Amino acid sequence: MKRLYLTGLHLAVIALATLSCAREVVENADDVEKRILQAHITANYSNSVQTTASGLYIISKTSGTGVAVNDSSNLFVRYSTFNLNNDYLSTSDSSVAKILGTYKDTTYFGPVLFTLGNYSLTKGVEEALTGLKAGARVKFIEPSWLSVYNFEGSNRTSSSPVIYDIEVLRVVNDLEKFQYDSLEAFSNKYFGGLDSLSKGYYFKSIEEGVGDTLEKGEEISYRYVVRLLDGFVVDTNIEDTARKYKIYSPYNNYTARSFTVVDSLEVMTSQTLSDIPGVAKSFLLMKHGGKAHTFFSSAWGYGATQKSFGRHQPLHFYLEVVSDNDDDTDED
Repeated sequence: MKRLYLTGLHLAVIALATLSCAREVVENADDVEKRILQAHITANYSNSVQTTASGLYIISKTSGTGVAVNDSSNLFVRYSTFNLNNDYLSTSDSSVAKILGTYKDTTYFGPVLFTLGNYSLTKGVEEALTGLKAGARVKFIEPSWLSVYNFEGSNRTSSSPVIYDIEVLRVVNDLEKFQYDSLEAFSNKYFGGLDSLSKGYYFKSIEEGVGDTLEKGEEISYRYVVRLLDGFVVDTNIEDTARKYKIYSPYNNYTARSFTVVDSLEVMTSQTLSDIPGVAKSFLLMKHGGKAHTFFSSAWGYGATQKSFGRHQPLHFYLEVVSDNDDDTDED
Protein backbone atom coordinates (compact mmCIF):
# COMPACT_ATOMS: atom_id res chain seq x y z
CA MET A 1 0.00 0.00 0.00
CA LYS A 2 2.85 2.30 0.93
CA ARG A 3 4.58 1.49 -2.33
CA LEU A 4 1.50 2.32 -4.36
CA TYR A 5 1.18 5.64 -2.54
CA LEU A 6 4.75 6.62 -3.40
CA THR A 7 4.23 5.67 -7.01
CA GLY A 8 1.12 7.78 -7.18
CA LEU A 9 2.94 10.71 -5.65
CA HIS A 10 5.73 10.36 -8.18
CA LEU A 11 3.20 10.35 -10.99
CA ALA A 12 1.58 13.48 -9.64
CA VAL A 13 4.93 15.28 -9.47
CA ILE A 14 5.79 14.17 -12.99
CA ALA A 15 2.40 15.37 -14.22
CA LEU A 16 2.88 18.78 -12.62
CA ALA A 17 6.41 19.07 -13.99
CA THR A 18 5.18 18.12 -17.45
CA LEU A 19 2.38 20.70 -17.24
CA SER A 20 4.85 23.35 -16.07
CA CYS A 21 7.20 22.56 -18.94
CA ALA A 22 4.30 22.69 -21.37
CA ARG A 23 3.38 26.16 -20.10
CA GLU A 24 6.95 27.37 -20.50
CA VAL A 25 6.98 26.21 -24.10
CA VAL A 26 3.62 27.80 -24.90
CA GLU A 27 4.22 31.10 -23.05
CA ASN A 28 6.73 33.11 -25.05
CA ALA A 29 8.69 36.17 -23.90
CA ASP A 30 6.02 38.61 -25.10
CA ASP A 31 3.38 36.79 -23.05
CA VAL A 32 5.57 37.04 -19.96
CA GLU A 33 6.13 40.75 -20.65
CA LYS A 34 2.38 41.30 -21.00
CA ARG A 35 1.79 39.74 -17.58
CA ILE A 36 4.51 41.91 -16.05
CA LEU A 37 3.05 45.03 -17.65
CA GLN A 38 -0.46 44.23 -16.50
CA ALA A 39 0.79 43.70 -12.95
CA HIS A 40 2.71 46.99 -13.10
CA ILE A 41 -0.32 48.90 -14.36
CA THR A 42 -2.60 47.37 -11.74
CA ALA A 43 -0.17 48.28 -8.96
CA ASN A 44 0.68 51.81 -10.14
CA TYR A 45 -2.15 53.28 -12.19
CA SER A 46 -5.90 53.60 -12.14
CA ASN A 47 -8.26 52.25 -14.78
CA SER A 48 -7.50 55.33 -16.92
CA VAL A 49 -4.62 53.55 -18.70
CA GLN A 50 -5.65 52.78 -22.27
CA THR A 51 -4.27 49.88 -24.28
CA THR A 52 -4.17 50.18 -28.06
CA ALA A 53 -4.59 47.29 -30.49
CA SER A 54 -0.81 47.07 -30.92
CA GLY A 55 -0.22 46.83 -27.18
CA LEU A 56 0.83 50.41 -26.46
CA TYR A 57 -0.19 51.55 -22.97
CA ILE A 58 -1.27 55.21 -22.84
CA ILE A 59 -0.90 56.47 -19.26
CA SER A 60 -1.92 60.07 -19.85
CA LYS A 61 -2.38 62.39 -22.81
CA THR A 62 -3.28 65.98 -23.60
CA SER A 63 -4.01 66.59 -27.28
CA GLY A 64 -2.60 70.13 -27.66
CA THR A 65 -4.04 73.05 -29.61
CA GLY A 66 -1.44 73.90 -32.25
CA VAL A 67 -0.46 72.44 -35.62
CA ALA A 68 -1.57 68.81 -35.99
CA VAL A 69 0.91 65.94 -36.26
CA ASN A 70 0.61 63.90 -39.45
CA ASP A 71 2.46 60.77 -40.55
CA SER A 72 5.42 62.76 -41.94
CA SER A 73 5.63 65.70 -39.53
CA ASN A 74 8.76 67.10 -37.93
CA LEU A 75 8.33 67.65 -34.21
CA PHE A 76 10.52 69.50 -31.75
CA VAL A 77 10.06 67.77 -28.42
CA ARG A 78 11.30 67.53 -24.86
CA TYR A 79 11.30 64.03 -23.42
CA SER A 80 12.38 61.68 -20.66
CA THR A 81 12.39 57.88 -20.49
CA PHE A 82 12.08 55.57 -17.48
CA ASN A 83 12.16 51.90 -16.61
CA LEU A 84 9.26 50.23 -14.79
CA ASN A 85 10.80 51.22 -11.45
CA ASN A 86 10.41 54.86 -12.58
CA ASP A 87 14.18 55.32 -12.68
CA TYR A 88 15.31 57.78 -15.35
CA LEU A 89 16.98 56.21 -18.36
CA SER A 90 17.46 59.42 -20.34
CA THR A 91 16.25 63.01 -20.52
CA SER A 92 16.52 66.03 -22.79
CA ASP A 93 15.34 68.34 -19.98
CA SER A 94 18.23 70.30 -18.46
CA SER A 95 16.35 70.96 -15.21
CA VAL A 96 15.82 67.22 -14.71
CA ALA A 97 19.46 66.48 -15.58
CA LYS A 98 20.61 69.00 -12.96
CA ILE A 99 18.47 67.31 -10.30
CA LEU A 100 19.82 63.91 -11.31
CA GLY A 101 23.39 65.18 -11.34
CA THR A 102 23.88 64.21 -14.99
CA TYR A 103 23.94 67.73 -16.43
CA LYS A 104 27.00 68.68 -18.49
CA ASP A 105 27.77 71.95 -20.25
CA THR A 106 28.99 69.91 -23.22
CA THR A 107 25.60 68.20 -23.63
CA TYR A 108 22.91 69.90 -25.69
CA PHE A 109 19.57 70.06 -23.88
CA GLY A 110 17.61 72.04 -26.45
CA PRO A 111 14.52 70.84 -28.35
CA VAL A 112 14.99 67.43 -29.99
CA LEU A 113 13.84 66.88 -33.56
CA PHE A 114 11.64 63.84 -34.15
CA THR A 115 10.55 63.03 -37.69
CA LEU A 116 7.67 60.69 -38.42
CA GLY A 117 7.57 58.41 -41.43
CA ASN A 118 11.31 58.14 -42.16
CA TYR A 119 12.16 55.07 -40.03
CA SER A 120 13.99 57.12 -37.38
CA LEU A 121 11.41 56.55 -34.63
CA THR A 122 10.20 53.27 -33.17
CA LYS A 123 6.68 52.07 -33.89
CA GLY A 124 5.53 52.76 -30.35
CA VAL A 125 6.75 56.35 -30.35
CA GLU A 126 5.25 57.06 -33.78
CA GLU A 127 1.90 55.62 -32.74
CA ALA A 128 1.83 57.68 -29.55
CA LEU A 129 2.63 60.94 -31.35
CA THR A 130 0.39 60.56 -34.40
CA GLY A 131 -2.77 62.65 -34.11
CA LEU A 132 -1.46 64.99 -31.42
CA LYS A 133 -0.99 68.74 -31.83
CA ALA A 134 1.67 71.22 -30.81
CA GLY A 135 1.48 71.74 -27.07
CA ALA A 136 0.48 68.12 -26.43
CA ARG A 137 2.03 65.89 -23.82
CA VAL A 138 1.83 62.11 -23.75
CA LYS A 139 3.10 59.54 -21.30
CA PHE A 140 3.04 55.90 -22.36
CA ILE A 141 4.62 52.51 -21.94
CA GLU A 142 6.27 51.13 -25.05
CA PRO A 143 6.54 47.32 -24.81
CA SER A 144 9.62 45.74 -26.33
CA TRP A 145 7.72 44.42 -29.37
CA LEU A 146 6.96 48.02 -30.40
CA SER A 147 10.58 49.15 -29.98
CA VAL A 148 11.29 48.35 -33.63
CA TYR A 149 11.50 50.65 -36.63
CA ASN A 150 8.89 50.45 -39.34
CA PHE A 151 10.85 48.45 -41.88
CA GLU A 152 11.34 44.77 -42.56
CA GLY A 153 14.09 43.15 -40.51
CA SER A 154 14.23 45.90 -37.87
CA ASN A 155 15.51 44.61 -34.52
CA ARG A 156 14.10 45.61 -31.17
CA THR A 157 15.94 48.52 -29.59
CA SER A 158 14.93 47.41 -26.09
CA SER A 159 14.52 44.02 -24.45
CA SER A 160 12.17 45.40 -21.81
CA PRO A 161 9.33 47.96 -21.59
CA VAL A 162 10.23 51.66 -21.54
CA ILE A 163 8.10 54.51 -20.20
CA TYR A 164 8.15 57.69 -22.33
CA ASP A 165 7.08 61.18 -21.28
CA ILE A 166 7.09 63.41 -24.37
CA GLU A 167 6.08 67.07 -24.66
CA VAL A 168 5.46 68.34 -28.21
CA LEU A 169 6.94 71.84 -28.34
CA ARG A 170 6.45 72.57 -32.03
CA VAL A 171 5.20 70.85 -35.18
CA VAL A 172 6.94 71.77 -38.45
CA ASN A 173 5.64 70.35 -41.71
CA ASP A 174 8.10 72.25 -43.93
CA LEU A 175 11.50 71.89 -42.28
CA GLU A 176 13.42 73.69 -45.02
CA LYS A 177 11.19 76.78 -44.79
CA PHE A 178 11.44 76.66 -41.00
CA GLN A 179 15.24 76.79 -41.24
CA TYR A 180 15.19 79.68 -43.70
CA ASP A 181 12.80 81.63 -41.48
CA SER A 182 14.96 80.91 -38.43
CA LEU A 183 18.10 82.10 -40.22
CA GLU A 184 16.38 85.28 -41.38
CA ALA A 185 15.20 86.00 -37.83
CA PHE A 186 18.74 85.32 -36.55
CA SER A 187 20.16 87.73 -39.15
CA ASN A 188 17.67 90.44 -38.19
CA LYS A 189 18.37 90.03 -34.46
CA TYR A 190 22.16 89.83 -34.47
CA PHE A 191 23.40 91.10 -37.84
CA GLY A 192 21.13 94.02 -38.74
CA GLY A 193 19.15 92.19 -41.38
CA LEU A 194 22.14 90.86 -43.33
CA ASP A 195 21.02 89.40 -46.67
CA SER A 196 21.85 85.83 -47.66
CA LEU A 197 24.46 85.31 -50.37
CA SER A 198 22.95 81.98 -51.39
CA LYS A 199 19.77 80.26 -50.30
CA GLY A 200 20.23 79.48 -46.62
CA TYR A 201 23.80 80.89 -46.50
CA TYR A 202 24.95 84.14 -44.82
CA PHE A 203 28.43 85.66 -44.54
CA LYS A 204 29.76 88.77 -42.80
CA SER A 205 33.41 89.81 -42.77
CA ILE A 206 34.44 91.55 -39.55
CA GLU A 207 38.14 91.95 -40.39
CA GLU A 208 39.21 91.85 -44.03
CA GLY A 209 42.75 90.54 -43.68
CA VAL A 210 45.59 91.13 -46.14
CA GLY A 211 46.60 90.02 -49.61
CA ASP A 212 44.45 88.24 -52.12
CA THR A 213 41.30 86.27 -51.46
CA LEU A 214 42.03 82.63 -50.68
CA GLU A 215 42.01 80.31 -53.65
CA LYS A 216 41.12 76.67 -54.17
CA GLY A 217 44.03 74.36 -53.29
CA GLU A 218 45.66 76.85 -50.92
CA GLU A 219 46.87 75.52 -47.55
CA ILE A 220 45.71 77.56 -44.56
CA SER A 221 45.35 77.36 -40.79
CA TYR A 222 42.26 78.61 -39.03
CA ARG A 223 40.51 78.99 -35.72
CA TYR A 224 36.82 78.62 -35.19
CA VAL A 225 33.87 78.62 -32.83
CA VAL A 226 30.74 76.77 -33.91
CA ARG A 227 27.39 77.41 -32.27
CA LEU A 228 23.76 76.57 -32.81
CA LEU A 229 21.41 79.48 -33.44
CA ASP A 230 20.30 79.44 -29.80
CA GLY A 231 23.89 80.18 -28.75
CA PHE A 232 24.92 76.70 -27.60
CA VAL A 233 28.66 76.29 -28.24
CA VAL A 234 29.23 73.00 -30.05
CA ASP A 235 32.99 73.13 -30.48
CA THR A 236 36.01 75.43 -30.73
CA ASN A 237 39.78 75.26 -31.05
CA ILE A 238 40.20 78.52 -29.12
CA GLU A 239 41.19 77.57 -25.57
CA ASP A 240 39.90 80.74 -23.87
CA THR A 241 36.51 80.29 -25.50
CA ALA A 242 36.37 76.63 -24.50
CA ARG A 243 37.08 77.57 -20.89
CA LYS A 244 34.56 80.43 -20.97
CA TYR A 245 31.74 78.09 -22.04
CA LYS A 246 32.93 75.23 -19.81
CA ILE A 247 33.60 72.85 -22.68
CA TYR A 248 37.37 72.74 -22.28
CA SER A 249 39.00 69.32 -22.38
CA PRO A 250 42.68 68.65 -21.69
CA TYR A 251 42.52 65.99 -24.40
CA ASN A 252 41.65 68.47 -27.15
CA ASN A 253 44.24 70.24 -29.27
CA TYR A 254 43.71 74.00 -29.04
CA THR A 255 45.89 74.99 -31.95
CA ALA A 256 44.98 76.31 -35.38
CA ARG A 257 43.55 73.64 -37.66
CA SER A 258 45.00 72.98 -41.12
CA PHE A 259 42.75 73.09 -44.15
CA THR A 260 43.09 72.86 -47.89
CA VAL A 261 40.73 75.36 -49.49
CA VAL A 262 38.16 73.54 -51.62
CA ASP A 263 35.05 74.41 -53.55
CA SER A 264 31.88 74.14 -51.45
CA LEU A 265 30.01 72.36 -54.23
CA GLU A 266 32.72 69.68 -54.33
CA VAL A 267 32.27 69.17 -50.59
CA MET A 268 28.52 68.83 -51.02
CA THR A 269 28.92 66.09 -53.61
CA SER A 270 31.90 64.28 -52.08
CA GLN A 271 29.76 62.15 -49.72
CA THR A 272 32.12 62.99 -46.83
CA LEU A 273 31.55 65.02 -43.68
CA SER A 274 35.22 65.79 -43.05
CA ASP A 275 34.60 69.26 -44.52
CA ILE A 276 31.53 71.46 -44.04
CA PRO A 277 30.24 73.09 -47.26
CA GLY A 278 29.29 76.36 -45.53
CA VAL A 279 32.77 76.71 -44.05
CA ALA A 280 34.46 75.82 -47.34
CA LYS A 281 32.35 78.46 -49.10
CA SER A 282 33.32 81.06 -46.50
CA PHE A 283 37.07 80.57 -46.89
CA LEU A 284 36.79 81.45 -50.58
CA LEU A 285 35.49 84.86 -49.43
CA MET A 286 38.30 85.48 -46.93
CA LYS A 287 41.96 86.57 -46.87
CA HIS A 288 44.91 85.72 -44.63
CA GLY A 289 44.32 87.31 -41.23
CA GLY A 290 40.64 87.71 -42.02
CA LYS A 291 37.87 87.18 -39.48
CA ALA A 292 34.25 86.49 -40.29
CA HIS A 293 30.90 85.18 -39.14
CA THR A 294 28.92 82.78 -41.27
CA PHE A 295 25.64 81.03 -40.55
CA PHE A 296 23.75 78.66 -42.73
CA SER A 297 21.09 75.99 -43.03
CA SER A 298 21.77 72.30 -42.45
CA ALA A 299 22.07 71.85 -46.23
CA TRP A 300 25.38 73.73 -45.90
CA GLY A 301 26.23 71.81 -42.72
CA TYR A 302 25.62 68.23 -41.58
CA GLY A 303 22.17 67.80 -43.12
CA ALA A 304 20.23 64.85 -41.71
CA THR A 305 23.29 63.24 -40.12
CA GLN A 306 22.73 62.61 -36.42
CA LYS A 307 25.19 64.61 -34.31
CA SER A 308 25.40 65.09 -30.55
CA PHE A 309 23.33 68.26 -30.97
CA GLY A 310 20.70 66.68 -33.23
CA ARG A 311 19.84 66.58 -36.91
CA HIS A 312 19.00 69.32 -39.43
CA GLN A 313 20.61 72.01 -37.28
CA PRO A 314 21.57 75.38 -38.80
CA LEU A 315 25.06 76.38 -37.67
CA HIS A 316 26.81 79.65 -36.82
CA PHE A 317 30.61 79.82 -37.23
CA TYR A 318 33.16 82.39 -36.18
CA LEU A 319 36.20 81.90 -38.46
CA GLU A 320 39.70 83.33 -38.40
CA VAL A 321 42.41 82.58 -40.96
CA VAL A 322 45.77 82.69 -39.18
CA SER A 323 49.43 82.03 -39.92
CA ASP A 324 50.97 78.78 -38.67
CA ASN A 325 52.91 80.51 -35.88
CA ASP A 326 50.03 82.65 -34.60
CA ASP A 327 48.95 81.17 -31.26
CA ASP A 328 46.89 84.09 -29.94
CA THR A 329 43.41 85.03 -31.00
CA ASP A 330 40.30 86.78 -29.71
CA GLU A 331 36.81 85.84 -30.73
CA ASP A 332 34.65 88.81 -31.73
